[in-house]
Amino acid sequence: MIIKSKLLLFAGILILTSLAFQAKAQFYVGAEAGGNQNYLITNVSNLVSTEYVPINGFNIGIPIEYKVNDWFSLKSTPEFMQKNYQLQRTGFYKGVYQLSKNGYLQIPLSVQFSFGGKLLKGYLNLGGYGAYWASSHIKGAIANPLNYPAYGTSNTAYYSVTVFDYQTPYNYDEKYQINSTKDNRFELGVYTGLGVSLLVAPGYKVFTEFKYYDALTDQQKKYELEQVPRFNETGSISVGFLYELKKKLHKSKNHAAQTIN
Repeated sequence: MIIKSKLLLFAGILILTSLAFQAKAQFYVGAEAGGNQNYLITNVSNLVSTEYVPINGFNIGIPIEYKVNDWFSLKSTPEFMQKNYQLQRTGFYKGVYQLSKNGYLQIPLSVQFSFGGKLLKGYLNLGGYGAYWASSHIKGAIANPLNYPAYGTSNTAYYSVTVFDYQTPYNYDEKYQINSTKDNRFELGVYTGLGVSLLVAPGYKVFTEFKYYDALTDQQKKYELEQVPRFNETGSISVGFLYELKKKLHKSKNHAAQTIN
């Protein structure tokens, strides 16, 4: 029911989008960059002494805004976004972990509702996104049963005993080879954003925005029975600027006309 309600919301947004093109508009383009934190949402109740923890990443994009009127716009920000997370073991297996750094090419599409004065405005974005899992790198440590003892400890009574007191850790740091059988490289989801923009000069504005992305598609393909789904959930904070292209085009046309005359 939750997924259906989100899809209905997205469909309603697309209907509003189709109606918006009937009005006179302004066109902006710019750049933005920021940091994010990604959570891997899954069920680990069937895994002993295991948890997933959120990891920070970065994102960089090119915001494009189609301003229909003073309070309504269409917005898209093609971007590269990291969606990182870490699997780690607890208790006796403390120290065993795997850090996954994943790079996504992502295109969100939203409607934007603005409020406030002429110079300083707040705004709300509601929409959806599509993403492609472009790259992945893993780093971690596991117990190596072929190398014993680990640190030459003869008396562990005074130490916190973990698996690495008995086995030497094997460390790895390598590119992850995406598996076409089990890894789903395409991600669809919904997102919302809340931001503030400031008009610093005619046709120029700077902004900062918090965005929340919620994936609706599993990170895995259906390759086994009773499979536990895995979803990305990402929050980001970005800063950037937008420049009105329309003013530049008008200046170019006027200059050309004056040259001809």
